[in-house]
Amino acid sequence: MTLWHRVFEERRPVILALAIALVANLAALLLAVLPLRSSVETATVEAGEAHAALLQARRLQTQVDGAQSSKTRAEQELGQFYADVLPPDQPTATKTATVWLNQAAQDAGVVLTDTHFVVSPVRDSRLSRAQAQVTLQGRYPNIRRFLYAVETAKEFIIVESVELAQSSDTRQANDLLQVSLVVSTYFRTPPTS
Repeated sequence: MTLWHRVFEERRPVILALAIALVANLAALLLAVLPLRSSVETATVEAGEAHAALLQARRLQTQVDGAQSSKTRAEQELGQFYADVLPPDQPTATKTATVWLNQAAQDAGVVLTDTHFVVSPVRDSRLSRAQAQVTLQGRYPNIRRFLYAVETAKEFIIVESVELAQSSDTRQANDLLQVSLVVSTYFRTPPTS
């Protein structure tokens, strides 16, 4: 009888108990621990993805809040623009623009001719445009001063085009420039019933 055979015979109950325990541990490992380990890994990955989705949702919420705030501020500023800057109707717009242009021309030292406004609605808008072609005659620095005054005026007057024209007075053609401008102002169009 060999040594291992003798040890097995003498310690058979202990060895069998250990073998059964070993088989039970292997079975538990294969049937419970490994599947649970896989579930834990899957849950960890899902938790990471959920955390990333939460961060993304928070970023989107911040953007939405910012957009809502910007929209509200823009609506307030637009309302203030309509109330404080734009003339309320066509007669007020054309009268204000005509008076202001005449005063600015006088202040700049240029001669301003006709400022008859033609009114047209602005497509897809609650506004209408009053547009006029204006002719100025004067020295270059004075015309620049006039254009600067128009561009920086608190009145809502826009210079749409500037064209240099030949002076009709040939005696002073060397000193004076004649400039043709297209200017516009806008006003609120009353709602149609």
